[in-house]
Amino acid sequence: MPGEKSDGEVVSAISASQPSTVRPAMTTLNSRLQLAMLNRKKGRNALEKGFTLVELMIVIVIVGILSAVALPNFLNQTSKAKATECTSKGGTIMGLVAADALDSTAKGTATLTALVTQENTNSDLCTFTSGGLVGDVYKLTVEGKAGSDLENEYDGAFCVDYKTGKKGQATTNTGTPPTAPTCA
Repeated sequence: MPGEKSDGEVVSAISASQPSTVRPAMTTLNSRLQLAMLNRKKGRNALEKGFTLVELMIVIVIVGILSAVALPNFLNQTSKAKATECTSKGGTIMGLVAADALDSTAKGTATLTALVTQENTNSDLCTFTSGGLVGDVYKLTVEGKAGSDLENEYDGAFCVDYKTGKKGQATTNTGTPPTAPTCA
């Protein structure tokens, strides 16, 4: 058969009217062009890996704005936490005084005096002042200690009716004493 070789391989017969042209120069040119385009693309990607100055400036401006908003809020929260410490100590003192006053008013008054002295010694933030016993009610005032973060920023008034156990407290952050709470 004319289209077969001896080892079973089929060879296509090309007629003389349809010449076959092989273009090795064109394939080499295409390969080189593709390689050049690929190298150029790689070079562009290497330049595009960093951030532009405008992008960096935008990020810096955004961070600055967020800091300007967040920092005052953070500082305000630390002041509130310190004021909460004073409020907590005042409430604790009143609870202990009421418990001791159930035994005797002399013991309650002695406890109030001792705790006020102890807290004034130990606290860096608040100054405690005993209001003593008026009727069945013990009173205590608290203010921000001079030289502390709470100076002119915190005032508190506390009371407890030792017979009923009713406690009251009022605090302000304006530097003026609050309206005294009622415990009777």
